[in-house]
Amino acid sequence: MVSGAQTSETIDSQNDNTLPGNYSQPCRKPVGRPPRASVNPSVVGKEFAAFCKGTFPHLNLWLSELPDPRRQELCKYTASHIWHHIIMTFLTRCGSRNAYDNVRNIGRGPANVGIICGQEENDFRFGPDGATVTCSDNAAHHSNRVEPEKVVEIPEKMLRELFKRRTLDNCRIFNSWYVMLADGSVREKCRKGFEQGGKISKNASGEICRYYYVLQLGILGPDGILLPFAHESIDMHDPVADKEDCELKAFTRLAARVKKEFPRTPFCIVADSLYAVQNVVDICETNGWKYVFTLKEGRQPSLWEEAVELLPFVSGNRARIIRDPQKKQEICDFRWIEKLSIGKTHFCNLILCGDITADSAILYAWITNFGNLTPTRVVAIAQTAGRKRHRIEDHFNTQKNNGAGLEHVFCANPWGGKNYYTMLQVAETLWQLFYRGHLLRLYEWARKTTQKGLAIILGENLRNTLLPPEIKPIGQLRFIT
Repeated sequence: MVSGAQTSETIDSQNDNTLPGNYSQPCRKPVGRPPRASVNPSVVGKEFAAFCKGTFPHLNLWLSELPDPRRQELCKYTASHIWHHIIMTFLTRCGSRNAYDNVRNIGRGPANVGIICGQEENDFRFGPDGATVTCSDNAAHHSNRVEPEKVVEIPEKMLRELFKRRTLDNCRIFNSWYVMLADGSVREKCRKGFEQGGKISKNASGEICRYYYVLQLGILGPDGILLPFAHESIDMHDPVADKEDCELKAFTRLAARVKKEFPRTPFCIVADSLYAVQNVVDICETNGWKYVFTLKEGRQPSLWEEAVELLPFVSGNRARIIRDPQKKQEICDFRWIEKLSIGKTHFCNLILCGDITADSAILYAWITNFGNLTPTRVVAIAQTAGRKRHRIEDHFNTQKNNGAGLEHVFCANPWGGKNYYTMLQVAETLWQLFYRGHLLRLYEWARKTTQKGLAIILGENLRNTLLPPEIKPIGQLRFIT
């Protein structure tokens, strides 16, 4: 026998187990990773239609109830169909009107869009040629003729529907206050020849640019998602006082509208240091809202100096959180001072949070009108409200960089541009709830695919696969938190 050669193994006829030979070393593991579940495109479109039918069953009715100046006997498309054209442009991440125009009538697209918007392909208005999807010129022309003040009611109705479904109940701070984030962003950069009403800025090259600005409010939902529900355009001049408009003036108008639409809803407003002023505090106190505003040194000099002087006298107002108890590498130290004067008639409380790691130390400061501060309440205010302000900035960054097209000029007409922005927020709410509350929970491949990729797959599925005629609506949304 050759030295080192493997001998044959003997078989036990009783139990049929192999006996080890001279070379009984285990087999080598297969190279590479096991294949993961691949995306099933045929499911995405059907699940989206079931989601819309179950979560917002009245959306088509709300869109149809918007003012429609057209002569209905001459119309081929319903108002809901036209508004859904704009929503699908954003929802499928086309990024521009022309991109969606190029694919809107491919394959099963017209029939599926008709199922979603409520205008079936057998509608008599389509005639013998069959169903089609309207073009972006028609959608832009229609949006130019509808007052933006009416269109902004759609996101508010969607939020009211979520309140009724109790979807956001578990997201409230202290089981009572809905966390509402506020911030401003560039809505679109003015196209040449349509600069009227735009604000002026300079780009990195020093060139003068004009842009339209908007103040956005959003509700913090499950799994840290942001649901935009109200916004106010910041125009070049105040239409009433004929003065330069700004973010704080826009907040005054927007807060009045929110209070009118949700008179008894408890809100906690979270915003940056721009809002840490007496005027905004007056609005919050008058409306019965709570607030958590970032405070930077220099924004309220007298309040900051008073806090520095009183800090040594409240040494018992402290708390510490160690995020990694085993390594003790991340420490959060909290200090707070109560009843600091802000303005002439109001008092606020100051919360200081120091993030200490092996490499850095960062100080955060917030003012709030939450009272009866204890270590548990202070940590809850900081973690649930103050530290979540970045969510609205993430919201803007996602819409700018992931295909939605924020800052792109979809319509140069002032009314049309505002209405396109509103439909962008409607599409964002639909997508976040669909992805986070439905798709992510049911399918493993949804967790391994980017949101932009899934949105593109949704558009492809609606063009390639016909939705079933009877779609069963989903029940409650379930979030993975």
